[in-house]
This record gives sequence, structure tokens and C-alpha cells, in this order.
Amino acid sequence: MRTVVVGGGIGGLASGVALARAGWAVTALERAPPLDPGGAGIAVAPSVVRALGALGLSERLRELAALQGEVGPRRPDGRWLVRADASDASARFGDQTLVLHRAQLVAMFADALPDGALRLGIGAAVVDTGDAGRPARS
Repeated sequence: MRTVVVGGGIGGLASGVALARAGWAVTALERAPPLDPGGAGIAVAPSVVRALGALGLSERLRELAALQGEVGPRRPDGRWLVRADASDASARFGDQTLVLHRAQLVAMFADALPDGALRLGIGAAVVDTGDAGRPARS
């Protein structure tokens, strides 16, 4: 089974890793010539940490992550909606919320793809949409 994943962001790369681990031959295309995810910090919720464990990536994620101080969502004015520290979150949700730089997360997924699966500087386009905009089936 072969598949092409379009997009080298977090979702595309994570999908590519999952498909490759399930036995698919994966090619991941990213139109940007360098893999430059931009952004800053990203929080990875406990449910996502567990899902990445199914892909064998939770330990690598833990090596890259840092959690400092209190965590939780805030209102636009800065007031806390919910506040917790790492031990509270772990007790409540079964694991910690892990915080790391977005570029580290993207690189972790890119490194987990099979050699040669990620192709940079290559865009993709649908060339046959089939009937009524639905993809053609073969």
C-alpha cells in the first residue's frame, strides 16, 4: 500500500509516521524548500502524549519537552481560567502536559519518517476530481 501525504506540518508529518508504522509506503510532500515550521511554544496534552506513545514517540517527546511553572488557559486579560502545576495535571489526567518549541515537534516527526519519505520543495495538485468534486476512484 502506498500513500502520499500533502503537507509537512504537524498533522501531515504525524499522519505520515502513523501510516508508515502501519505498513504503508509513505511519501510526504511539503512545498516549502526548507522545513521551517515557524511559531513558538506548543503544549501537548496528555491524550496526545498517549497517542504518540502508540507511535513509539512519547519518550522522545519527553526528552524534548519542558514544563515550567504553572500551566492552564487564560482569558485575554491574563486572568487564569484553570491553573495547575505539573504534578496536578499528571494526577488529574494521567500524564503531564508537555511543552516544547513547535520546530522541535516538527523535527521529531520528520526524523521518525522512513528515510527518503519527506520531500521538500514539492507542491501537490489534484489533477482529476472525478464526479461532483469527489476524488476519482480506481
